[in-house]
Amino acid sequence: MNFIASRSEKWLLWGAVAGSVFAGVVNGLLGTGAGIVLTFIFAKICADYSPKDCFVSAMAAVIPISVFSLFTYGGTGEFDIIYMISVVIPAALGGLLGAYIGARARAEHLRRIFALLVIWAGVKMIM
Repeated sequence: MNFIASRSEKWLLWGAVAGSVFAGVVNGLLGTGAGIVLTFIFAKICADYSPKDCFVSAMAAVIPISVFSLFTYGGTGEFDIIYMISVVIPAALGGLLGAYIGARARAEHLRRIFALLVIWAGVKMIM
């Protein structure tokens, strides 16, 4: 493995690190949003990789960010374990189904679905 990166690769790495910090801050402030931020940032700075690779990288980063947010917000005493279990299991099953479909879908279609979801969420937040 080559650990000596070119100058442009180092800038891409620093961009990914800075974007990840920003996504963590957004997720910590709002309780969500890291996946949207990271997917957008990684897609812009990682032009040499496929959109699915960028998406997978973003989702891998979301897991620890979400765990930290869970413990931070859960520590406030506003945490109902029964409710959490009742929504986590169906959400995980939905995630498996979505990943199965997404692995077979064209990146162009996924990009459009993602854009529509972001627009819809933005409109709902304003109204």
